[in-house]
Amino acid sequence: MTDSDTTWDVAVVGAGIAGLTAARTAAEHGLRVVAFDMLAPGGQLINLGEVTGYPGLPGKTGGPDLAGTLLEEAMAAGVEISYAEVTGLAAGPPVTVDSLDGPVTAGAVVVTTGLAPGRLGVPGEDDWAGRGLSECASCDGPLFAGQRVAVVGDDGWAAQEAAELAAVAGHVTVLAPGAPRWSARAADRLSGLGVEVREGAVVAGLGGDTALTGVLLADDGEVPATGVFAATGRAPRSAFLDGVVGRDPDGRVTGDPATGVPGVFAAGDVRAGSVDHLVAAAADGLRAGLAAVAHLHSPSSPSS
Repeated sequence: MTDSDTTWDVAVVGAGIAGLTAARTAAEHGLRVVAFDMLAPGGQLINLGEVTGYPGLPGKTGGPDLAGTLLEEAMAAGVEISYAEVTGLAAGPPVTVDSLDGPVTAGAVVVTTGLAPGRLGVPGEDDWAGRGLSECASCDGPLFAGQRVAVVGDDGWAAQEAAELAAVAGHVTVLAPGAPRWSARAADRLSGLGVEVREGAVVAGLGGDTALTGVLLADDGEVPATGVFAATGRAPRSAFLDGVVGRDPDGRVTGDPATGVPGVFAAGDVRAGSVDHLVAAAADGLRAGLAAVAHLHSPSSPSS
């Protein structure tokens, strides 16, 4: 690799909606920017069917469509995309980003790695993967056409998954461990689609022999289902930051957006205190991108 491949003004780790927004913002200010994502850029948008609650979009816009638009805008601004897996970070200046393709350095780094797929946290969970247990309604929903399915979770993502499944499944039950945290509009949508919502439903296990037959609850109840979609237990992807930046007990990066480590910022779902909404993720990415620009333009910055 040449120096231009390994030395950047800004490195963004994670290319979901927050990451692509941060990267584009920094590039539009004339900075050399690379965005890392070991999978397809777009984050959870890739697994989202119809986008709701995002202003300015045409009706029936799919998550992959929005992801594609954000990626095109970022690349048009000059952002380079790297598919290398990031394995660690070292404070600077400059900040070093370690990846499986080798280290790169940057004057500023924005961490936008989001959340891992949902987990139920029950015994034998991994054995049901691909045999009735899923974390993506738009991907696997059609496999359960006309059947009874359950979504486990109490946030807006769980409501979105349930709404998508209602279009194909015979019956959808949302098992909400706590009080639902989705909007009144989402609640009305679920009601109109005939989705059953059970509050305070704590999942204890999955039932069935060779095929999934239901969800076992902590109160000894059972909800019949041939498909279960985990929209809970989504841990932040922040293990690669061990010993570098502060994290809360849940593993989310502390900072709004500055982390306390010079030149390192955080945005989106991986950040403590972030709001579970696509518009909020975009706004978070914008703030982090501008913060990175301000850091590099500061008289005290080594790159100034």
